[in-house]
Amino acid sequence: LIVGQSVWDKLSDARQRVLLDMRFNLGPKGLRSFARTLAAISQGRYADAAAHMLESKWARQVGRRATQLSKMMRDG
Repeated sequence: LIVGQSVWDKLSDARQRVLLDMRFNLGPKGLRSFARTLAAISQGRYADAAAHMLESKWARQVGRRATQLSKMMRDG
């Protein structure tokens, strides 16, 4: 897991799906590079995590998909 088990268990299904989608798309190393996003998720700051997702090169590359995933992260 990219986040600890205790963090993972507290995430809604939607937020878990976001991380799974990103891990599939980016690979484990790529997802680990989202340090600010992962830290915000670990602290329960989902709006911040969503904002950090949209500030990335990945978001510029995948466009609408990043917007959808960040909304899922923010809203749970």
